[in-house]
Amino acid sequence: MFVIRRPSPTLIERVLARENQGLSYPAPGMTASLEKPDGYPRNYHETRLGSGEETFLRGVAAVRSWAMYDLPWTYLHPARPPVQTGSSFATIVSHLGFWSINPCRVVYVHEKDTPASRTFAFAIGTLPLHSETGEERFMVQWNRSTDVVRFEILAYARAWHWMARLSGPFVGILQRRFGRAALAAVRAKIERPAV
Repeated sequence: MFVIRRPSPTLIERVLARENQGLSYPAPGMTASLEKPDGYPRNYHETRLGSGEETFLRGVAAVRSWAMYDLPWTYLHPARPPVQTGSSFATIVSHLGFWSINPCRVVYVHEKDTPASRTFAFAIGTLPLHSETGEERFMVQWNRSTDVVRFEILAYARAWHWMARLSGPFVGILQRRFGRAALAAVRAKIERPAV
């Protein structure tokens, strides 16, 4: 949903209250699959966070606190929604003089601990009033054999709202911009000394 000025909390709550429907795409969990879904462009970003279990735990804490949205041009409502399956929230984005309210839902949360690696991931899916349709996964993984900790973002999404479809390549540019900025935000969060 697009608006011409920064949306009020009341407006965002009204939008979220209307979003009691299902997701806006047919394959929830598609970011957990190894196969790319038809018709959804792949957007992938990754970075090395460091090494060791402490870095992994700090990375998980950063992702659980939604550090990837601590950007000057985007925020969440509510500010820190619970990272649990079924939790609904909105991403609010400023674009060249207007704003979008993008309702989402946490689709799955995945934690795995094996002798080879330890992983924490969760995915968010778009609801019908979102400007895009698709799913995005945030994952922190510690490879025990190399001791490397990585953070990755995988999204399968395409324009949904007619204004987003008319914008052509702008949606892809915005997705890539968010991916790069989100990686940097998570890195910055785990590198800050504990207070």
